[in-house]
Amino acid sequence: MNMQPSRLLAAALVLAAAPAFAFNLGDAAKVVAGAASQNVDVSKVATTPQTTELLNVLTGQLGVTPVQAVGGTGALLGMAQNNLPAADYSQLLSAVPGLEKFSANKALTNLGALSGVLGSQQGSTASGTLGQLSTLGDVSKTFGALGMESSMTGQFARVLLDYFGQQGLNSGVLNTLGSLWGVTGG
Repeated sequence: MNMQPSRLLAAALVLAAAPAFAFNLGDAAKVVAGAASQNVDVSKVATTPQTTELLNVLTGQLGVTPVQAVGGTGALLGMAQNNLPAADYSQLLSAVPGLEKFSANKALTNLGALSGVLGSQQGSTASGTLGQLSTLGDVSKTFGALGMESSMTGQFARVLLDYFGQQGLNSGVLNTLGSLWGVTGG
């Protein structure tokens, strides 16, 4: 089999996660093909200078693909949306214009190559599944479906908290997010 090492690794990661998510091999193949060939349009998510910058920060600092950056951010924002008081979540979205496009209900739905896989985890739509993110375990499952290890959640959270702080997000909301995401000290 003549397959590039990065595609082989992506395929192995997706297939290794398969039992935890109960999606079929056809869906896994679509994800691997779509993500590996970068046929995913992240411009539907990174629509402002701030969100484009956030995407660049995540890919640059963490060495993840744009798809993983959007998906990981969407998962953490989904968890935040489900756990923060509405006023705090609104303040978070206000701090970074366009951030709502990364939110769990929109991010991976906009990235068509991945929405089917994450949506089929529990036989629901992608937005429904992503809207159910309540715990770090839920976020870790989403990271796994994106081909990332669960340890990446803390790294993502730290980068996001730093970025949100630079954008002027209230320190109280930053502290709450840090506690929610299991990271301290930015």
